[in-house]
Amino acid sequence: MSDDTSVRLFCLPFEGASAGVFLPWAEALGSSVVVTPVELPGRGRHPRTRPCGRLEPLLAGIIPYVARMRDRPFALYGHGFGALLAYEIAARLEWEHDAVAERLYVSGTGVPHRAGPEHAVAQLPEAELLRRLGERGRIPPGALDPRRAPRVLPALRADLAVQEAYRRDPRHVVHCPVTAMGGSDDRSVSGADLAGWRRCTRRSLRVDTVTGDHYFPLTARWELLDTFSRDLIRPRAGTRRAAGRPRVPAGSGPAARAGGPGTGNKSCPVSPPSPSWPAEVSA
Repeated sequence: MSDDTSVRLFCLPFEGASAGVFLPWAEALGSSVVVTPVELPGRGRHPRTRPCGRLEPLLAGIIPYVARMRDRPFALYGHGFGALLAYEIAARLEWEHDAVAERLYVSGTGVPHRAGPEHAVAQLPEAELLRRLGERGRIPPGALDPRRAPRVLPALRADLAVQEAYRRDPRHVVHCPVTAMGGSDDRSVSGADLAGWRRCTRRSLRVDTVTGDHYFPLTARWELLDTFSRDLIRPRAGTRRAAGRPRVPAGSGPAARAGGPGTGNKSCPVSPPSPSWPAEVSA
């Protein structure tokens, strides 16, 4: 029997973003938690595909990849739009592959639900879209950059369209523990929103507050990585974990590294992992 105790952590990005935002996590966590970014169409290493504004075709491209990469115990993390995807993937892996995650991490959002017409923004003109998102502190990085906006905004609109049309299947109650995380200064998500994830799991729910605004995964990385280490890194057989809170591997903390619209798309192609994009990213 192998003594490999590593866990694969699938990471799904927030609306409009590329999964490349998770690459620094791989360098920090090392091989005990194998960070595996899940790229979406129309961004990152898939710039020539169209962003997908419909949930089912999007998941049809993602779930086979995740199932294929499930070569060890696994967990899922998603922020914002990524949390919706991570939850759906976890539920469908249970239904379709009899595979239960070690833990589901959802951050920056309450339980997804269909938005009322007054809250729908995906199809608004650009200036109004950004104004409405700005009121909630949810303008993604790059959306205001003239050089990056032509790529970010179509992906953003597609992701918002999926969120606004989403209806949760009440049968999708996962059998893994869930951690719901919110930023201490995120005015778009309340503690009650995060507590709502309780109805989505038959196991325990833990609610964590992380320092920062809605985009705390970009600014409070070390808090998140410490959480992943504490939850997912397990001692090898015959060894005992030292007392106290486990930490991100030595030499990888902040001190050591100082300085250092397709919404109407019917086909919604999701391309396979690009040869230039590592399917497995680990230090």
